[in-house]
Amino acid sequence: MTTLSQLKQRIDQLIERQGEESPVAAFIYTKEDVLQYDDDGDEVEIEDDRIIEDVLYNVEYIESIYTYIQDSIDDELSHRS
Repeated sequence: MTTLSQLKQRIDQLIERQGEESPVAAFIYTKEDVLQYDDDGDEVEIEDDRIIEDVLYNVEYIESIYTYIQDSIDDELSHRS
């Protein structure tokens, strides 16, 4: 699982190589995004950090997310040719 600190280091490296004004598409999910809802539709905070870590770890490695993004990039580029 990636931590916010590791993400910051990676972003700093990208800024150094590409510049601060380089365009980017970003999707960041943190523990604040791992929620459940009760029967009334109200948010229920998950207090067990182990569950949150497991959920985020599994989401990070869902291959279909990367495939969908690459397919979307390919589709956008094909319309520009």
